[in-house]
Amino acid sequence: MKKAFARATAALMAMVIPFSFAACTEKVPDTEDVLEIYIQDLGYGTQWLEDEIALFKEQAWVKEKYPNLVIPDISYNSEYSYGANQIKAGKQANSVDLFFISADYDLQSAVDASGERYIADLNDVFNQNVPGEEILYKDKMFDEFEMSCQYDGTYWSTLWTCAYEGILYNADLFEELGLSVPRTTNELITLCRTVSDPNRTTKDAYDKTYTVMLSTSRTEAAYWQYMAFPTWWAQYEGLENYYNFYKGIDSVTGTLDSRDVFLQQGRRESLDVLYTLIHDYSFVGAGSIDFIEAQQRFLMGDGLIMANGDWFYEEMRTTVEGLKANGYDYDIRYMKTPIISSIVENLTTVTEESQLTALIDAIDGGVNVYADLPAALSYVSEADFDRVYEARTFVYTESYLHQAFVPSYATGKEVAKDFLRFLATDIAINQYMESTGGATLPFGYDVSEKDPELYESFDGIQKYRDEIYNSSEDLTFVLPTRYEEFPLVYLGGMKSVPVGIIDSSFSQGGGKDAETFFNEQADYYSGSTWDDVLRNAGRK
Repeated sequence: MKKAFARATAALMAMVIPFSFAACTEKVPDTEDVLEIYIQDLGYGTQWLEDEIALFKEQAWVKEKYPNLVIPDISYNSEYSYGANQIKAGKQANSVDLFFISADYDLQSAVDASGERYIADLNDVFNQNVPGEEILYKDKMFDEFEMSCQYDGTYWSTLWTCAYEGILYNADLFEELGLSVPRTTNELITLCRTVSDPNRTTKDAYDKTYTVMLSTSRTEAAYWQYMAFPTWWAQYEGLENYYNFYKGIDSVTGTLDSRDVFLQQGRRESLDVLYTLIHDYSFVGAGSIDFIEAQQRFLMGDGLIMANGDWFYEEMRTTVEGLKANGYDYDIRYMKTPIISSIVENLTTVTEESQLTALIDAIDGGVNVYADLPAALSYVSEADFDRVYEARTFVYTESYLHQAFVPSYATGKEVAKDFLRFLATDIAINQYMESTGGATLPFGYDVSEKDPELYESFDGIQKYRDEIYNSSEDLTFVLPTRYEEFPLVYLGGMKSVPVGIIDSSFSQGGGKDAETFFNEQADYYSGSTWDDVLRNAGRK
């Protein structure tokens, strides 16, 4: 790669382009042979959908079933409420048959004034075979995602991405500075401290005094809160206790519907790590730049790590190409999310950092059952192995927000559902990956085996994501809201972070430390506010 540390020129900065715009489509008859589609233009763009439509129309079974099929130009914008509002506008105001949007689960249960649901059930999609394949749609989908599409025993939505979200790092600068990828949060913080040490010397001294690149100017880009906070919290507590929070079960006393769930120690442990990272080692101007500029700076070598999703390169595609032409061609990769070091407080035989890292090394080296541990780790109990193994296989994702809906009143309901079923086919998944540069859909598919040439064309981010998704049968997606098992969230409106934003609160000038932020979350639900959550959830 070419190394360059100069600031971007005005021409390079001009490559930061807005992505909120709308397409206008010519009005077409609203018939059963017409499939109108709207997509919210997010980090993955809209080209993938155009490519899938073209591929869908080429299928022999589609031509036979829909000989007069018309799919007009898709409509799109980046508005977060537009799609849901269009669905709720009803048949008189909306003719779109299929929506790909970012939405919470309220649409799954929403009804109009007459008590009719706004959206059609997708039971016939989930309970049919994927076209041309001997597997049910629901069985090909990852389990956690399949469950998240249900409400009251019925499938009301499906998902249109399977994002990997975590910590990116600049592999070239790591190598140049002699840094190792951290396995634990203690190692991560030590790395940040080392880089910021003014007395440190390297063969090519790094001229930045911060390690973490971020922007705090927009809440939707508060990636440390959205990605790292729940992962470290879940690692410390274990998945069962983490989900007990959303069930409203106090993991200490077993009390149901207690607001003391906000006092879970894992939440505080995660906040402590995040405060140190963001307050002590992040870019001090985070509040003055947009997240797109922060991402561009990271691509240019500003900072060594950044929390982000696997849409990163697709979102920055034009910028990346321009930067490479100007000498900025860093190898950006994901690291496995470091395990929170304080997890040892919940273990009995692994009580030291050195013991924890030794066990992590064994797991990363391929040990996935207790019986295969090497003799040097014979002191590790099976319970401790299971806890650390679980923590190492957690993958946090907010893909559950990227939902596809078919309005209950849609004229093209049948073809819309067939298009959703088509998206689960191997050929459609492969096309999605090609169109997005390696992102994928929420179904089992190993592109490195089925299309190795395509796999080799991916950047380091997507290769790593594919490697993680196919490396462990025990991979666990950590979802903040899974399905109706969490009525306090689903119906009551409870949020894990109801007040404030971690990224901006902990940045220099944010004014809050971990203890203050932790207490504010519990205090928010004092008195009648918590009663309202319980009442709306049908628990009071």
